[in-house]
Amino acid sequence: MRAPYKVIVWGPGIVGKACMKEVLKKPELELVGVLAYSADKNELDVGTFLGMNPVGLAMTTDQEAMIALEADVVIFSVNMSAELELNSDATNIACRLLESGKSLVTSAGWWYPAYHDQALHDKLEAACKKGGSCLHGTGVNPGWLYERIIGTLTGASTVIKHIHVQELSDNSHIESADMMRGLGYNSEMSTTPWIENVGDRGYCETLALTCKVMGVKLDRIDSEKKYFVAREDLKLIPFTVQKGRRNGVNFLYHAIVEGKKFITLEEIWYVDERDLPAGLHRGDYYNIKIEGEPVSLRGQFQLMASVEENLERRPGDHTLPAYYATAIPLIQAIPIVCGAEPGIVLPFNFANYVPDLRKFNSPLMVR
Repeated sequence: MRAPYKVIVWGPGIVGKACMKEVLKKPELELVGVLAYSADKNELDVGTFLGMNPVGLAMTTDQEAMIALEADVVIFSVNMSAELELNSDATNIACRLLESGKSLVTSAGWWYPAYHDQALHDKLEAACKKGGSCLHGTGVNPGWLYERIIGTLTGASTVIKHIHVQELSDNSHIESADMMRGLGYNSEMSTTPWIENVGDRGYCETLALTCKVMGVKLDRIDSEKKYFVAREDLKLIPFTVQKGRRNGVNFLYHAIVEGKKFITLEEIWYVDERDLPAGLHRGDYYNIKIEGEPVSLRGQFQLMASVEENLERRPGDHTLPAYYATAIPLIQAIPIVCGAEPGIVLPFNFANYVPDLRKFNSPLMVR
């Protein structure tokens, strides 16, 4: 049996904290470093930061020390608003980590970088080759939802006409003012919240990657961006949304294949139940519809702390299931990125819909 995987968490934000808690629970993983950005976290014990007993590991703001630290993998949990373009600071840091021999998993981006920029893909791939490391972008959505869940569900169909997934998120319980502002809450309609840019990057990549996994040729991705407007002043946890300002989003991204909508991803983030489209109810859940032959599929599922106990979160745990669902695919990918051929690792299912089975693509197929 191999020694525990040595793990660095880069960025102890909402997702990073969820990763840290889970890594500390698992004997097959060893948390060896945490890179923080704010001075008040420097030299703070990880356990103390998490509201636990001290664990004897202090966080640091020293990026050079973390790049030099021996580890197997870095959970790269930078802020979702971070720029991840060809020559951005985050991309250059990621390349240095990869070149140092540490593999990298992230929910911030690079799910399928070639969709946006072949030069970016080549730069990240070259860093992996130089360090003998791997890069994998995942999370709950983008990541687990489309490339894995939806991809797997297409395995009952030989023809796919259209896939439509709705993600509903009740934002009324979000405590972070930065998060809510990033989603556009209480902003003027004339401004552009950062979620538009992040959504364009992430949701376009996940749809493009899903098309690649299923072996269909993507024409383009179209989008529709709609915003809910506050009917009256509305008191939220971090601040009050003023009447007439943004009060939630309804984004749709369409993967166009052979001139038709092949996949639609719909994001509905809201606080006012009156804004929900007809037929939908309050809650955090996913609606899935796959129109195909000979089997079509319709389903709904919800992320919860416990189904048997009907708990949305565990007592004393303020981390939402959606954040754990973002963190866990990162952790589960560790053995893969530490054992795969150096380079960008893309997700493939055992079997899923493809237009022509002779063109099925899987790393399991070696002859």
